Amino acid sequence: MQLTSERRQNPAMLLTALGPAVCCIALFVGLSACSDGNGNKKERNLTAGEVCDSTLDSSAIAGLQRIGNTQKFTELPGTDDSGEPNKFSLKRAASTIHEEMTQRNHCVVYKAGDTTGHPLIDVDFSAARYHPNSKKPAADSSAELTIYPIGVYAVTHGSASASLYFKCPTKDSEGTKPYIQASVHGSADQVSAKATGKHSMDILNSVSRSMAKQLGCASQANLPTSVPLPEQS
Repeated sequence: MQLTSERRQNPAMLLTALGPAVCCIALFVGLSACSDGNGNKKERNLTAGEVCDSTLDSSAIAGLQRIGNTQKFTELPGTDDSGEPNKFSLKRAASTIHEEMTQRNHCVVYKAGDTTGHPLIDVDFSAARYHPNSKKPAADSSAELTIYPIGVYAVTHGSASASLYFKCPTKDSEGTKPYIQASVHGSADQVSAKATGKHSMDILNSVSRSMAKQLGCASQANLPTSVPLPEQS
């Protein structure tokens, strides 16, 4: 796939490839932060409307419930190595978009009562200098890629992952990065057979809209209140 970024592969394929690593990272952090002095987990059950800093709209709530085939969830508790909460907050996630993946504040959601340590979904935001092409290449015709006309580039890969780029200039020591890359990845052993790529995009678009507001770029992000039909290939 031809990209307009320094990334030389399809972001959805990259996200899928990173899936096991993301899960291992979440599991590692979870094992180090999810227990009390007696080794017992302390988790409060949450509704779909409460996860990810309460950023899910009605379509995203329905999507998360369908993806997990449940109505009760938990988020990664405890704190990271710097003492910051692992639980997702828009303010903290916005402040870590220029950090490495393991240092960013993710929204890591589990099914309530899960004992595998595998997240149901992991939502991540990072600053990006470029974005991929919007055209779906013929070479990827068997990869279950679906392009959506939102942001500057949005794609789902199968039923368990999605990637979305939107305009939102931010600065770090290397200069201005004009875009935000948002991604959501689901663990294969946690995602319900009822899930579709549209459910993942509903979740990603909803959280991204809130992130765009937090970063002050909602007017240029091109993130609609509801996800439209995908582009025809």
